[in-house]
Amino acid sequence: MMLKHADTMQDIILVVDDEPTTLEFLVELLSSAGYRYVYATSQVESVPDILERVRPDLALIDWHLDGIEGDNLIRLIRAQSEGSLIPVVVLTADPAPAIKMQALRAGATDFLNKPFDVTEALLRIGNLLELRHLHRSLAHEKRTVEQLLSERTRDLELARLEILERLARAAEYRDDTTGQHIIRVGRLSEMIGRVMGLDETKLYQLRHAAPLHDVGKIGISDSILLKPTALTPEERQAMQRHTLIGAQILEGCPHETIEMARQIALSHHERWDGQGYPYGIAGETIPLWGRIVAVADAYDAMTHDRPYRRALNTEQALEEIRKNSGTQFDPTIVEAFTDPAHFQALDALQQTEEEPVPEGA
Repeated sequence: MMLKHADTMQDIILVVDDEPTTLEFLVELLSSAGYRYVYATSQVESVPDILERVRPDLALIDWHLDGIEGDNLIRLIRAQSEGSLIPVVVLTADPAPAIKMQALRAGATDFLNKPFDVTEALLRIGNLLELRHLHRSLAHEKRTVEQLLSERTRDLELARLEILERLARAAEYRDDTTGQHIIRVGRLSEMIGRVMGLDETKLYQLRHAAPLHDVGKIGISDSILLKPTALTPEERQAMQRHTLIGAQILEGCPHETIEMARQIALSHHERWDGQGYPYGIAGETIPLWGRIVAVADAYDAMTHDRPYRRALNTEQALEEIRKNSGTQFDPTIVEAFTDPAHFQALDALQQTEEEPVPEGA
């Protein structure tokens, strides 16, 4: 292999020809035209190593090579430079149409007939390198645009999630001055979903949708929401409307997380036995997300003080969850939630209210 240097052009050109005279002629021609990096070889077996070490911008290859046909070499170049559209020019003294068709099928870009017309050869090479530069420029622009879009999409998603969390917290502050209940319910719901084998996308959506389960409390009177004694039947009916209010607040948005939150807000007080509200639907008719949050919400409510009662400990709350399996709660979800392997995680979540709320959450 020989390498010629000139003072201009940064393009890398690979020349493969087993005729020494032709090889020397092409190297001299390219070097005199100002191409600085010309890798030339008559040994086909050295081509993979050259392609590994350098990334040619153009390849000139003889069609009839010792030990390998040109179409196989073209495929080798294409395979080893996958994703990079390197122009491949076939050098041939055989004008047969079948040769050209075979070369084009293998991925050839252009042809140069032997003996060469020097002016034509340099013009063709120059034009193909311009196309190569244009392709690289477009590829770079595409990557830049994709990166900007990715960053923009990420920023929009973070902004959307922050708005959702602030909306959930606005409702939660009505009857929980720490605002931590919604965070715990999100984490508990994600934990249940993970045990049930939900994919990461659904887990991400569930963690951010679950905190909006009580967003409809925004529309409930303080005299009902903060009442320290039992509600009257009329007050209880008014309180139950928070599910419908929450669904109305969240409806009409095409974003999957918000649609999940709408389903949760509407259905998290439905019961497995059909005795819940607002619609009294039962079993798997209730959206899965609502069934999951029903368990997480009930557990967290039981293990934290409310104006009308003191908190239960972890064991007492879990026993209550088990007791209502098959009536209030989906048995499959209860089984996932009460798995002893997760008791430690439950105890850790109990401490969440003592943690500061992250800046910007």
